[in-house]
Amino acid sequence: MLKIRLGVGQRISLGYAIALGIAVSGTVAGFGIGHRYHLQADEREAVTRDEIELLHRLQTGILQARTHQQQLIPLMQHPKESQHEYAHILHHKVEIQHFWVELKNFIAKKSDLLKEVHSQEISEFFQTYNNVPQLYFQELDRRMRQIQSLNLALPKDVEQAQKILLEFTNSELALKYDGISDDLVGIIEDSYKKAHQAEQVLQESTTIAQKIVIGSILLSITISILLAVLTTRAIAQPIQTLTNVARRSTQESNFQLQAPIERDDEIGVLAKSFNQLIASVQQLLQQQQAANEQLAAYSETLEQKVEQRTEELNDKNISLQNILEELQRTQLQMVQSEKMSALGQMVAGVAHEINNPVNFIHGNLTHVQEYTENLLYFVQLYQQYYPEPIPEIVAEAEAIDLEFMQADLPKMLDSMKVGTNRIRQIVLSLRNFSRTDEAEFKTVDIHEGIDSTLLILQHRLKEQAERPAIAVIKDYSNLPLVECYPGQLNQVFMNILANAIDAIEESRGASAVGYSACHRPQITIRTSVVNSQWVEIAIADNGSGIPETIQKQIFHPFFTTKPVGKGTGMGMSISYQIITEKHGGKLECLSTLGQGAEFVIQIPIIQNAQSQTVMLQK
Repeated sequence: MLKIRLGVGQRISLGYAIALGIAVSGTVAGFGIGHRYHLQADEREAVTRDEIELLHRLQTGILQARTHQQQLIPLMQHPKESQHEYAHILHHKVEIQHFWVELKNFIAKKSDLLKEVHSQEISEFFQTYNNVPQLYFQELDRRMRQIQSLNLALPKDVEQAQKILLEFTNSELALKYDGISDDLVGIIEDSYKKAHQAEQVLQESTTIAQKIVIGSILLSITISILLAVLTTRAIAQPIQTLTNVARRSTQESNFQLQAPIERDDEIGVLAKSFNQLIASVQQLLQQQQAANEQLAAYSETLEQKVEQRTEELNDKNISLQNILEELQRTQLQMVQSEKMSALGQMVAGVAHEINNPVNFIHGNLTHVQEYTENLLYFVQLYQQYYPEPIPEIVAEAEAIDLEFMQADLPKMLDSMKVGTNRIRQIVLSLRNFSRTDEAEFKTVDIHEGIDSTLLILQHRLKEQAERPAIAVIKDYSNLPLVECYPGQLNQVFMNILANAIDAIEESRGASAVGYSACHRPQITIRTSVVNSQWVEIAIADNGSGIPETIQKQIFHPFFTTKPVGKGTGMGMSISYQIITEKHGGKLECLSTLGQGAEFVIQIPIIQNAQSQTVMLQK
């Protein structure tokens, strides 16, 4: 059998090569396994997000079609407006049919990835409501054709048309159509939960890879320590023998001593050399001096390596700290986005639930007013032709104060119509603000977003015990429609306006006495067109202002001047990111200490043109 002889250096190299190979293979395996799990989790998360987007689009089309249908009732007395409203319904009908087919194709195509999510639930949903939208629009079309045969110029025919639509609104088919939106809410909530689970699996894949890498490193370290111990024993014993021979030769001056030669590796060669050199003391001293010099040089080199390694560790620590801060900033951004999304869903749900009964009340008020006028006219005719009624009727008229009732009842109905109109305006503002689920650029009216945000903050603008009401001065210009992410832009308005209110409250005394008559709290909102490609929105308060040192840090992540627990330091940082990165715009803070602060937002009217402008500037 062939016996392979290895030298000391070869043994050490072989041991460290094995340890290094284990560390490298473990690291490669860890990253490979982690990458595979990461790809699977990432694909599942992407499919879930696409499903959520399709479900949202279908739900939005269902709700908008239902809302326009209900708004047809009070518009029957205005044929042109009712036809325009019905055109909206037909448009949403096409959208619903498109999204319905697209969602079914998506579920069928991605069934392998969605089978662990809720494919059974969606399949039951499609089975339950398979023909409901088609039947709903067919029935609505039939009733509209029935209404077209009426003469809407006559009040009686208008009343008949409204009655037809009211019966359809409260029909079993319409209620089942409303059930589509309700079931979609549950399915969307399940999709969000599964998306969150996919994110957790994504994080777990990274953890698994890290554990494998750490395990391989620990195993390689253990093998290295074991090899070091064995190598030390293999080298120390023969060297000890040589040391004893050298000590005896110097103490006894016996230069005929010979070191035993038992190995043919580097130790054996050393023994041979020692036996050759032992006869000459001078030669031995020279070798000892050379060894001392080499040892000093090695010590100096070792110190340099230690310093170099320390610097590398410091650099890695700084890099890890930066990564941790970035993770914290990303986490807070996700929390803020989820909060705004939850707020938008809640506001949209509340607006939807309020809109249906208000439309019903508003639509019936016209009939109530007509019936009341007829009854009052009838009473007047009765009083005219029977001026002397029997005593019982006279007593009852005095008891109910008939004269006051005849004068006050029409006023009461008019005030009720004003109230329902106001509620409908509030619902519209809430729906405008709740557009946080729109993932594409939309062409919108900036003023609607600002007004909706002011409505959400109305409770903070009102008069309070410690201060008077905050006046809001609107200096609106005639702005064109702007391409943007409406929900994210509303989030920026919310952050800036909320900070302006905080600044006003913190800049005065503890009571309303601290506000002088000439310095009332106010917020000024100014909009203007910069040029053919840009618009500007400026929001200013008359608080105490922001120092120049703080202005340089106000858009930095985690920077806040508010007390602990009241601010995260991410509001203005997220706003800056939304304006500059998402919209390619500019966000600046202009402030003079003691004279308030102004935040100026500039965004492009059309995003494609802005992208070209930014590239030219760079």
